[in-house]
Amino acid sequence: MNAMHTPTAIPSLRGKVCLITGASRGLGVTIARTLAAHGAAVAVHYHQAAAHAMALCAELAAQGVAVCAVQADLLDAAGVPPLVDAVATQLGAIDILVNNFGPYIDTPLLDLSMEEFDRVMHGNVRATYQLTQLVGRQMRARRTGRIINIAATDYRHRSHSVYGLAKAGVVYLTEAFALELAPDVPVLALAPDLIADNEDMDQAFTARAIAATPMQRLVTRAEVATLVAMLCSPACDMLTGQTLLVDGGRSLPRIVEGTT
Repeated sequence: MNAMHTPTAIPSLRGKVCLITGASRGLGVTIARTLAAHGAAVAVHYHQAAAHAMALCAELAAQGVAVCAVQADLLDAAGVPPLVDAVATQLGAIDILVNNFGPYIDTPLLDLSMEEFDRVMHGNVRATYQLTQLVGRQMRARRTGRIINIAATDYRHRSHSVYGLAKAGVVYLTEAFALELAPDVPVLALAPDLIADNEDMDQAFTARAIAATPMQRLVTRAEVATLVAMLCSPACDMLTGQTLLVDGGRSLPRIVEGTT
């Protein structure tokens, strides 16, 4: 359901300018809609999916949201400063940065090309670093702001090729930048597990994941997006440098019956 509403559980983000990377598809779209529903102005970043980005912007604009689409290739370091400048020109200084962009791959390390290694590491780690450095400096100068990084539970695993390594880097950057930007700019991360409304997942794999999850279901995009909005609220002002696992308890250690 795309209808706009203003939930009451989270304080309004009215007057806040949000940049969401990778916002033309998937989780990024849901985050954009959710922050807009809480009153924020939204910059929708995209690389190649211009039609999707423009459709989302048209949808939000029709509902009274201040919104713009901004194109940039985050694998190219030279594309980041113009992206930030474009948001400032069209919507104003960035109050909330959501580093959602992060290429995925599951090719085994022994088969992984250097090109794919660089793509995943640059997209997840370097882009997060560069955007957080640039926007974080601006936020610190204004003594206000919030940065939310989208990690993944893969950072705790050793079964997802270089993607887990890249997300471990995102977690590290979350902690390091939290120290450098304190006390004015909290930096936090969300690490979702498998997301229920990911259309690309194999059904048998999904069933096994659900069976291994104490809550007996997978997290949804809407739940992750709502948590992003919550972390942007004053209620979370004392949180920084933390990575919140959103996995229904699947990563909890457990004792199997019959073993010690």
